[in-house]
Amino acid sequence: MHKKSLHLFIGLVIIVLSLYYAFKGVKLSELSHALMSVQYVYLVPATALIVISYVLRAMRWRYLVRPIKDVKTSALISPLMVGFMSNMLPARAGEFIRAFLLSKKERISFSSSFATIFIERLFDLIVLLFLIIWVLLFMPEAFSPKNQGSEYMIIDKIKIFGVFIFLLCLFIILFSALLQFKNHWAMNLVGICVKPLPQKWKEKIYELVNSFTEGLNIIRDRNGFIATVFLSFLIWATFVIIYYPLLLAFGIASELPVVSASLVLTLAVSVFITLAPTPGFLGSYHLACVVALHGIYGIQKAVALSYGIVAWLLAMGLTVVIGLIFAIKDHVSFGELSAGKEQA
Repeated sequence: MHKKSLHLFIGLVIIVLSLYYAFKGVKLSELSHALMSVQYVYLVPATALIVISYVLRAMRWRYLVRPIKDVKTSALISPLMVGFMSNMLPARAGEFIRAFLLSKKERISFSSSFATIFIERLFDLIVLLFLIIWVLLFMPEAFSPKNQGSEYMIIDKIKIFGVFIFLLCLFIILFSALLQFKNHWAMNLVGICVKPLPQKWKEKIYELVNSFTEGLNIIRDRNGFIATVFLSFLIWATFVIIYYPLLLAFGIASELPVVSASLVLTLAVSVFITLAPTPGFLGSYHLACVVALHGIYGIQKAVALSYGIVAWLLAMGLTVVIGLIFAIKDHVSFGELSAGKEQA
């Protein structure tokens, strides 16, 4: 099967399975009633928070790009939003397209551009790991289902996911530090790994690693590093806060411990969309909301599902609209997006 077709097929299978379990046992009349009962005025602050989160992302990205080239935050918003819009495509193509658009717009290498996004994701994983540890240590009851005999026992899965993230972050941090401070050791290690490959492939990999190293220079920029850490925590704090006005919109905020519920929603969505990266997070996002609100907190499943639907439509709909606006403004064609994906 062709690689593109395989990615699409796997994505569709995950979407179908996720939506099946999310909608299982929910009557259409109950779902319709839940959606009709939403106080949509609360979506206004949620929308504002989503926009703020993207501005904060652009600010953080500037610090990651700065060791390569000093680019204004305003100049980064367009590739950022078009890239996130492109996550509607299979295989998280938006990350590669974002790197392609930045490299083309600012005339820096694609590898260096992608390295900044790679490091951005590393910071996100570290903050996510911090949140998991925080909840497990100080709010261990947060993942305990309020319904006795509930099928949604996810605390063990969260722990396994946390261990996986820790090991992954540790490996990435150590290898990144090796590239920066003991580059010849790192390149020797790369040489051992690529030894069985043809010479042409070896040259390409060495070139890629050298360009990638340039994108890791944030490690040497003390002020930029501190600012990136601060902005990363601020971005994730915004993610957590976003869920509160949505809980108010559905009239269930008074039924829940708001802080822990918002944290659980954030972690559940993060875990599900990471392990099941469907195009636009369709299905995996909805199932995460059902597991968190219905499975753990005992909220009626139709309400939990409608929450997932509205939250997903708000987040992805706003992303697509803003992304399209910037794509039109900067004359970014679908051909260019396809070219960026192919280059990656």
